[in-house]
This record gives sequence, structure tokens and C-alpha cells, in this order.
Amino acid sequence: MKTMFAKLKNVPLLSHVLCFSSLVFLDYAFRFFYQFVGITPLLNLKTAAFTFGWCAIFTALFSLLPQLARRIAMLLSIGIFSLLAFTHSVMFNIFGEFFTFADLNFAGDGAKFFSWTYLRLRLALLACILLAILIMVLAAWLAPKKKGNWKTRVAALAVIAVCIVPMVMAHNRLIPVEEEEMWWGSTFDPNAALYKDFTDSNRCLLLTGLYHYTFRDLLTSTGLRSDVRSTQELDAYFAEREVSGANEMTSAFAGKNLIMVMLESIDTWLITPEYMPNLYALQEKSVNFTAFYTPLYLSAGTFCTEIISQTGQIPAVSGLSNSAYSANAFPNSLANLFKAQGYRANAFHSADPMIYSRGSVHANLGFEKYHSYVDMQMDDYMLDSQLINGYDLMVSEAPYFTYIITYSGHGPYTEEIGNIAAGHYAQAQAAVAVSGVTSNSANMEEYTRAVAHAMETDRFIGELYASLVADGHIEDTVLLFYADHYGKYMSDKDFLAALKGVSDNAYDLYRTPCFFYSEDYRAQEVGKISGSIDLVPTIVNLFGLETDPRYYAGDDIFGEYGGYVILPNYAWYDGTVYYESGFAGEMTQEISERCAQVRRRMNASTDVLKSNYFSTLQQ
Repeated sequence: MKTMFAKLKNVPLLSHVLCFSSLVFLDYAFRFFYQFVGITPLLNLKTAAFTFGWCAIFTALFSLLPQLARRIAMLLSIGIFSLLAFTHSVMFNIFGEFFTFADLNFAGDGAKFFSWTYLRLRLALLACILLAILIMVLAAWLAPKKKGNWKTRVAALAVIAVCIVPMVMAHNRLIPVEEEEMWWGSTFDPNAALYKDFTDSNRCLLLTGLYHYTFRDLLTSTGLRSDVRSTQELDAYFAEREVSGANEMTSAFAGKNLIMVMLESIDTWLITPEYMPNLYALQEKSVNFTAFYTPLYLSAGTFCTEIISQTGQIPAVSGLSNSAYSANAFPNSLANLFKAQGYRANAFHSADPMIYSRGSVHANLGFEKYHSYVDMQMDDYMLDSQLINGYDLMVSEAPYFTYIITYSGHGPYTEEIGNIAAGHYAQAQAAVAVSGVTSNSANMEEYTRAVAHAMETDRFIGELYASLVADGHIEDTVLLFYADHYGKYMSDKDFLAALKGVSDNAYDLYRTPCFFYSEDYRAQEVGKISGSIDLVPTIVNLFGLETDPRYYAGDDIFGEYGGYVILPNYAWYDGTVYYESGFAGEMTQEISERCAQVRRRMNASTDVLKSNYFSTLQQ
């Protein structure tokens, strides 16, 4: 055996071949297991140009180093990219999206909700990652002791130069030459749009390969490559933007108080008379938006929906850190608008103010204070029933706008946070037993715990409503309930789709509860397609708040415009057409115009955040 390895060390270029093969194998193996999520075939010339080009460049660069440095560089490279492949897999397992460096803005806070149940990865994929590492270890061991002569260095530089050419050609072919807006009759390459904007992590990784994706994502996510529109361009866009005028619901709730409750992970299938009787009873007597959608623009679903529902802007998926929400100007936020009308504005959530920097973010959005578990004297911050301890801070004799974020619906639905389910588990078991829901034991255990978590949230809602009735505030207070995202903490997405009675397409999963309750307003169902970005302009209309609605990304749900939900990556859904990159249907003029409209809205919204546009208006 020793003789064989000794002979291998004398084989010219074997170390280079193995290094190159290890990197190529890792990329193709990873994309093989996830090829179902993209629109790019595994064997594609542009992808091959990126993959083989980067692998050859890495190998050539390593060959320029002395033995020890070369070995370290080889092992470091395969270690980093194997870790990234593993991270992509875990992120996809949780969120259905691959990792992007923009997620690092929320990584510290998201790690607090980590569960080992999220690491259920395919053993074949893990075996391929391990095999790639072993091949690279062998390549490093076979690295020659002698540093290459000038001929070797020239050859390595020549390889790098030659590889750059097809990579640049592939890059240029994927960058649209024309203006980004589509026009009727144009030939539209979905890959070009994907590559230019680089917002769909799944399809971009399948399109560019693991290595090119990493470097391009690093540039776009950190803002090192940023195309932010100028103030003049944004001025022109907003001047042309058409919004709804007054309608029958304008100022319907003017002068009333608003308690706005964002429900953590309370999905449509949880609001039943058996699971959440208090919330269900309110929904039955509410203005209920039956076709409401809450898209996940980033992995930090709660925080992003929080920003959307308070500012009316779509979070930037790249080139922006969450610190911007603590520093940018938000004159059109709900808190600032209500305060301008003489309201008190306060936010309540059991989590520490440091989580997602909520303490500073909420202050910057215009709230008088962010009240955490400390202010509400909660013994266990995970139990929503203890939120009622802060009731006296939530209401006042002066007009008030109160924003509450619940917690107990959070996953994972395991013993790791069994304290949430503990007080309701037996009741949940009994309710689930007669629900008719069936699946394997693992799914049913998660389902039962999810129900128990929801029951804890429902207990708070019942106590909140009872308190409002007891002190007479129910007569002058509107309650708004909506979810931060769908029940994404269920491990089996097929089981989740079955629970919701939908397909596993994103636009179906994104459908979530949303309704207004007012004691003196008749119950009605609103079937118009709407989404989280429509909440702020709708509240502005209902409460008669003074602002220019053209600055919001969404539309008043009761107005003449809108009627579709804007999804991540410039996708959209209007109840009939679901458009996404690689759309296979007939590209009619109406669809093309809608695509251009969606692109303008998303770009304007994210550019507003990136450029701190509203600070210029205040000046």
C-alpha cells in the first residue's frame, strides 16, 4: 500500500487533476440533488463555463503556492464550499430557499430558534460532500514538495486567462442588453432576469453553479455591486404612480383606536373552533380578507413582515443591513402617521429588544417604546398568555395605536420548547384525535404540538378581548389580526400543503389569515387578492391618515387598483395567473405589462430603503 501511494506521488499533475475533480464533483453532486428547484438543466453550457472555469482557476492558483500553503488552500477551499453546500441544504430544508449572504443580517437572531430537526438531510448528498472532501484530502497529500518552475507558473497563468474568457462570455450573455422592463412582444430570457437581479437563490444557484453563485451573491448581498436609482428617478416614478382614490371604506374607522396583532406562525389550518375558539369567533364577525398572502422575501420572515406591515415597503433582499431600519427616515410609517393624528403609539413583543435590534428599530419607526417581557413582567417570554400582563400599557384614555407581536406559535414543534405546549398538550391531543387529520407519527406529533402552541396564543386573544369588553374599550377599538408567515416550521411540506388544502407551490403556501374586527361593523368577506404590502395603504384609507399613498409598494385593498400579490423574485399571482421566471404560459400584453409594473414597484421600494430616500423628502 505504501509503495502504491509512493508511486502516486510521482504521477505528474495527479494532485491537480484530483483537486479539479473534487471541486467539480461537489458542484455537480449538489446541483443534481436539487435540480428540481430550478429552471436550468444540470448539463448547461453557461453553468458549465462557470463551474469548470472556477474549478480550473482555483486549481491553477493553488499550483502557484509552495507545498504547505497549497495543502492548506486546497483543504480550506473544499471545507468552505462543503460547508456552504451543507448550509444551502439546511436553509432549503427550513425555508425552501438556499442560503444568501443577505441572510447573515439576521443570522444571530435566527440561530436562537435552531432545532436539530432541521438537519434532516439526504444521506446520499452528505455522502457526496464527504467524498468530495476525501478526494481533496488525497489531492493535498499528493501535492509535490517542489515549487513549480517558471514554465509551470506561466502554464497556470495561461489556464486562468483561458478560463476567464468563457466565464466572461457566459456573464455577458446573461446580462440583458435592453432596459430591464419587459415590453409586449419582446423575447424574454428568464435566466437573464434571474442573473441580473440575482434575487432567486434557488434558481440562481442552479443557473450559475456553487462557485459563481457564491461570489456573485457576495457582491449583490453586501451591496458591493448596487444599482440604486437616483432621487430624481424615484421622484419621477412616484409622480407617475397611480393609486386608488376615496372609496366607500375611506375613513370608516377614523378616530378609533387600533390594536394590530401580528400572529407568529398562525396559519389558516389552525383557526378552527376546536383549536383557537377565541380567534375563530372574532374572524367570523370580521372584515375577513379570504385571499390574503404573506410572502417570505427573506428567511427572517417575522421581521420582514414586521417591516412591511409598518412601513409599506418591501425589504431589500440584498445590499442592505437591518441597521438601516434603525437609521433610515420613515415618515410614512404607521406609528408616525398615527402620532401625527394625536395617537399614542407603542409596540409589544416578549422578545428582548436586542433581537433584530427591535428596540432601536421600533423607536426609529415612531413608536414611543418597544415593550419587552421585562416591561410586561412576564415570567416566561415564550407564553403569549402572559402578554396580558401589559394590558394597562396597551390601552389608554388618549387615542392609541398598539402593535403586538405574539410568540407562542413559533417552532420547532418539539420538546426543545415544550414549555409552550405543556399547558395545552392534553387538550390538543383530544382535539386532534377527532379532527380527521392523519399522517405518520412524526408528523402527527409536530401537528399536535403546533395546535398546542396555537392554543397558548388563543388564550391571550381571549383575555385581550375580555379586557377590552370589561373596560369599554371594545366600542372604540379596531382589532387587526394577521400572520407573519405560513406555518413554515412543519418539517414535512407535503403534509403542510395537505393541511392547508393547497398545492406545494409558493403562492398557495403563502396564503394566510388577515381580518379586521370592529364591534359596530358588519362582518363581510373580501375575496380580492391582496398581500402584506397592501396592509399599510389599507389602514391609511380606513383610518383617514394623512399621507401620500403613492410612496407605498402596495395598494388599498378596497381601492380600484391592486388585485394581485407581489411574490419574491418578481413573481406575482392574481388568482388566475401565477407568473414566475420561466413562465410557460402565453405572454399576453396584459401579463407583460403586469410584469413590468411588479418590477418597477419592487425596485422602487428596495431603492427607497437602500438610498434612505425619505430623508431627502424631509429636507
